[in-house]
Amino acid sequence: MRKTVLAAVMLSVLAVSARADDNRIAIDLPPDIKARFLEQMRTHMNALNDVIHLMAAGKVREAGSVASSEMATGKGKGIGRFMPPEFREMGFDYHRSAGDFARLTAEISEPMDAAGWEKAVGGVAQITARCSACHATFRVK
Repeated sequence: MRKTVLAAVMLSVLAVSARADDNRIAIDLPPDIKARFLEQMRTHMNALNDVIHLMAAGKVREAGSVASSEMATGKGKGIGRFMPPEFREMGFDYHRSAGDFARLTAEISEPMDAAGWEKAVGGVAQITARCSACHATFRVK
């Protein structure tokens, strides 16, 4: 029992310490907006996963269609109005990069040759760079 309590205390201290060292900008959202926002982030991750799987199957145009319908600008639910301007701009960059990827997939022939793969992977890299930059800058309280 003593070991369990000690382990729980140590984990709590580590968690608090990790949070104290987190220098990202904390965004405080009302609970209902936070839930919608996190659901939207999960939707984006699922769509990105679908894009990657479709590309792996050689279905680059279908991957572009998913990016266009699930990740590009115009799919927001109005959550941006609760975010700081810097966050909104990073979000728009993400949505624009997804739209750019969708447009470039129309130019790639299937089956993809080396040049097509380079374009497609480069387009996905532009999307994930936006994800990484935002997650490195912000966190939700």
